[in-house]
Amino acid sequence: MFGSYPSGYPSQGGQQLPDDTYPNSGNQPGNGRAADPGVTVNSIRLTRDYTILNLTFTNKNQPRVDKNGEPADREFVEFDPSGQLVAANGARKFGFLKVEGIPVKSERPNRDRFGQPLPSGLITRPGDQVTFTLYFERLDKGLENFDLFECNDYDQIVCWNIYNLRVSNPADVVVYAPPTTPAPAPTPVPKLPKKQTPLPQPSGESGGEMEIPKKETPKPAPAPVPTLVAVSGIVSDAKNKRPVTATIDYQLSASKQAIDSVQSFASTGAYRMSLNKGQVYTYIASARGYQSASGVLDLSKVAGGQKLTRDIALTPLAVGDKVTLKNIYFEMSKSDLLSASFAELNKLVSMMQDNPKMTIRLEGHTDIIGDHDKNLQLSRDRVIACQRYLVQQGIDVDRIQTIGYGDTRPILTKGTDEERKVNRRVEFVILAI
Repeated sequence: MFGSYPSGYPSQGGQQLPDDTYPNSGNQPGNGRAADPGVTVNSIRLTRDYTILNLTFTNKNQPRVDKNGEPADREFVEFDPSGQLVAANGARKFGFLKVEGIPVKSERPNRDRFGQPLPSGLITRPGDQVTFTLYFERLDKGLENFDLFECNDYDQIVCWNIYNLRVSNPADVVVYAPPTTPAPAPTPVPKLPKKQTPLPQPSGESGGEMEIPKKETPKPAPAPVPTLVAVSGIVSDAKNKRPVTATIDYQLSASKQAIDSVQSFASTGAYRMSLNKGQVYTYIASARGYQSASGVLDLSKVAGGQKLTRDIALTPLAVGDKVTLKNIYFEMSKSDLLSASFAELNKLVSMMQDNPKMTIRLEGHTDIIGDHDKNLQLSRDRVIACQRYLVQQGIDVDRIQTIGYGDTRPILTKGTDEERKVNRRVEFVILAI
């Protein structure tokens, strides 16, 4: 099993850290739904640089021994550094940085004399509790719902997968600069001589000259501070480098809908858009005859008035091509599709909308461990779940075939659980365009 560290919070027995280590931060109550019932989220903490989760694992196994009289109730607690936080329906990922309280899983585990990996990590027995703290990259402002994914479909171990985590993380107010209009020209003021003879004064009063005060010239208003960043680039064919006419839909990372789109020029592939500084955007670039591409435009540390270049390469489609959907997430050992998969599936939706004659076959695969019949059924159920999502987005069901291969077509048959992650996948094959 993966995950654990002594807490950094005094209330949970960990070492107290200086207050200035975490400016403008504070513990928020734990929440979320863990894949394993022995995992509890104690608190979530946001700082300038980190998203910090404090967790407790309880070994809930019943005491037992195996046929050789050895303990069979142990859990080995560590954290896989490939774990990450996933937000914005899968469009944003935040990497693991460090853990306090348990070991980090080794990329090169110790092996027995037969070459098989040996269990590693902190050993726990029934009733033992381990409290630990995980540090990830800081969530974009405005992202308040996220998931923790640390491993996929391990029936023999417990994973630190926790769904529907929430934290108060309000977005900065987006201020759009209004268009500036030229100030009206000032009305000419007639010039007066510096001195002028006054009118005759009443008797008994002395005459004299009167000084006319100078009229002050108004100071010009300060120039407005730029708030927009100019983003531009070239959309091209990934194989022949020729320009491509594409549509680029973009949105704030915390938004659920695209806020605008631009098109690249057919002759040059060039595009340009003006985005607000201090924000993080995600985008999907799509074009007829090509796979859709997505990316992130992080302007959180870019000053207004600057220019940012982002070129986009699109891969052409061809009948018979097989494409792996890299970021598809399900409930542990179930077919329930999680919202973190939506960004990847939305790329496929855009692709099929841009190519209305395109038909595909979704193919599901599992690892070689576990019961063969259960793996086969699980792979079938999962691709049907993906098909159902595509249909809900408006794609005709007749354009989507499904098949589950279970554990019959692994990419790797040897190696560690980590290395065999590639076996657990959903792919699609292009049948027609």
